[in-house]
Amino acid sequence: MKRIEGYLAAPFTPMHENGEVNLDLIPEYAAYLIRNGLDGAFICGSTGEGALLTREERQAVAEKWIAGSEGKLKIVVHTGGISLKDQMVLAVHAERSGAFAIAAMAPAFLPPGRNEELLAYCKSVAGAAPSLPFYYYHIPPLNRVQLPVSALLSSAAKEIPSFAGVKFSSGDLDEFERCMQLSEGRFEMLWGRDDMFLDGLDYGIKSGVGGTYNHCFSLYRKMAVAYAGKEMKRCRQLQDQANQFCGILDKYRRNIIAGKSIMSYLGLDCGPNRLPLQTISDPEKKTIREELDRIGFFEYCNK
Repeated sequence: MKRIEGYLAAPFTPMHENGEVNLDLIPEYAAYLIRNGLDGAFICGSTGEGALLTREERQAVAEKWIAGSEGKLKIVVHTGGISLKDQMVLAVHAERSGAFAIAAMAPAFLPPGRNEELLAYCKSVAGAAPSLPFYYYHIPPLNRVQLPVSALLSSAAKEIPSFAGVKFSSGDLDEFERCMQLSEGRFEMLWGRDDMFLDGLDYGIKSGVGGTYNHCFSLYRKMAVAYAGKEMKRCRQLQDQANQFCGILDKYRRNIIAGKSIMSYLGLDCGPNRLPLQTISDPEKKTIREELDRIGFFEYCNK
């Protein structure tokens, strides 16, 4: 089974001012990620507003990322949503289009309440694209699904041949440690908490997916290098810088909204958010810019 073994940005889905998807910006976006040292892109996830896009839009976005990256990025297509049938169609499409892998979070509406239900759900999505690695996207702060991933791993090892690992976007470190012990190298644990990146390094992560990798991946790359060299003071300094940036995002409706707006300062105008998300206003943009200047963001941001 193929493995990611690297760091993937969770890109925003570019949109025109009228709310339609801006496919033309994606090749430039892909070049930007490559230039800044990313190994891949985890598309149409929460950062990419995937649940607010139509199935046809998500297919078009996937095709553009796969073609636009010219084989230089590992493209993981997130299929998660409400309709299982739509997710299976998206998985088939990803496989036919040349994606590296697929991933799915559990639905937030009528979510699985037992491990057996979560296992059946993952098995259905993964089975639609059996040649691609499948990653379960664990993000309880967003979809409120609190089922233990460790139980899923134990079951998936027997039931889902293409189950490759988990994108773990929870702060439950005890559960993450249980998953690491259970995986025993078979499953890849993708770290998904940028504000706790150093904690992930302590638990031995080798791969990650981050929304703020879009803005300042150099901080995380340098942190991984510093950690390998046992430069813990440097690691803490870098995590503090990342957390200052994350704090600004949290102040202005988090990365999905504030982070998307900030991309215009980095040369990629990703446009507005899709309703019901409220796009950053012009007065907010001015204040955010002032706060970014205050923390020295433009000295270490992606170029």
